[in-house]
Amino acid sequence: MRDNWPPAKVALSPGKRVLFLTKDLELIKQQLYEGLNLKMEDLKIEDLLDDINTDVMTPAWVCFDHDPAEIAKNAYAGLMHNGLRVFRENALKDGGFEVIVSGQRKGTGSSRETAAQCERWAGINIVIAASFAPIHERNNINLGQLMAGHDVLKRLQDGEEISLDEFTGVYDPVTQLILERGGLFPFAKALQANELELAPLNTPLKPMTMAEHIISRNLVGQPEGQCVKPGDPVIAQVQGGYSHEFTTAQVHTFLQEEYGVDYSLPNPSKFAVFEDHLLYAHHNPKFVPFMHKVQTLRDLQVAFQQHAGVRDYSAIDGVSPGICHQVAREEFIEVGDFIQATDSHTCMGGASNALTWGVGATEYANLVSAGFTFVKVPESIRFELVGELHNGCTAKDVILAILADHAREELTLNRSMEFGGPGLTSLSIDERATLCNMATECSGRTGICEADDALYDWMVSAQPHLTS
Repeated sequence: MRDNWPPAKVALSPGKRVLFLTKDLELIKQQLYEGLNLKMEDLKIEDLLDDINTDVMTPAWVCFDHDPAEIAKNAYAGLMHNGLRVFRENALKDGGFEVIVSGQRKGTGSSRETAAQCERWAGINIVIAASFAPIHERNNINLGQLMAGHDVLKRLQDGEEISLDEFTGVYDPVTQLILERGGLFPFAKALQANELELAPLNTPLKPMTMAEHIISRNLVGQPEGQCVKPGDPVIAQVQGGYSHEFTTAQVHTFLQEEYGVDYSLPNPSKFAVFEDHLLYAHHNPKFVPFMHKVQTLRDLQVAFQQHAGVRDYSAIDGVSPGICHQVAREEFIEVGDFIQATDSHTCMGGASNALTWGVGATEYANLVSAGFTFVKVPESIRFELVGELHNGCTAKDVILAILADHAREELTLNRSMEFGGPGLTSLSIDERATLCNMATECSGRTGICEADDALYDWMVSAQPHLTS
């Protein structure tokens, strides 16, 4: 991470520039290659690009690089004009920019953290937009990137020094601490060293949802038995998780950089690596030119597994043990666990009455080493299932109906989708896994099912060690 960042007073650095991502792509080229400098007062917010997708910022082929400095060389490689890249290789880095500006909803699409990394490692310190996609915003926070609106940029370009708390004050107290420390890693180190004190929650005793109960049991820096409510910013212990060959290399690299080559994990037996995402990459003609990079990702995953001692689900003779979110629930996710992993369908583990969702590489690297992570307690939406399914009707049909109705109305957005009621008993545990798996397709934070005797029987048969 950057030294001495962020400062108590934020100002534009002498000699550094501001890049405006305008709808007029010729204007972007002029800023990149002809030295054009623009000011916010000369533009309207409507002139700026909206809905910049993370796939535009870092297309899939860029993600084959695990080193953020290499990723930054191809920042915005997906922004095309007349069939050609607007941003040539190293264009963002070589332009001397420290501020980047866009319109509404910056960072939509995939949750890939590389989109935030490409700006951070190209020299960007401040990201300006009218609004941000929630996951992209969180990725920026974890990297220590300051974010603000266009009014703040006007003041900076007028030469004003702006207090750091104007950037951080819009967030909850824990997020403020993360940003003030320069990102998630320095925050976690300070918390472990008892250099920080978390504010008490003071949430009164109340009934809690399944998600709230699990978070409450794992609170760090709060009294035992402390209740939580939606929106509470907390630090919570994590029982386990997993990564795959698209993300493990970054996890390994980040941990070496932050804690040295001799780093260790406190609880490796509940964490794992999977070889499932790029197993057949050589069959995709678009991926063939990057197979040397794919092999590097594979090699670094092996290095991480051997160094850290986590569970190994590597392919044997070209055959994978299975898809990560399926195997994890079968082999090591237990009832009541809080699980984080670098896979968007991590929520499938909710079939085991565990709280599970996907995170980025920085967040995962931090939690496997520190044992805890930042959580903003999600709201919950409960689906009370009654009756039984008709012949030929499955849990997939149930979740598709929810997707078409509730998700379209954004009633599931970023919420914990809880499934219970007498109708749940007619669904097998695998069918329940389907409900939870597709919570991410509903833009939910996660899915979780009530525990019952059927789950207990399934757990005993799937994980016999639980009864030993």
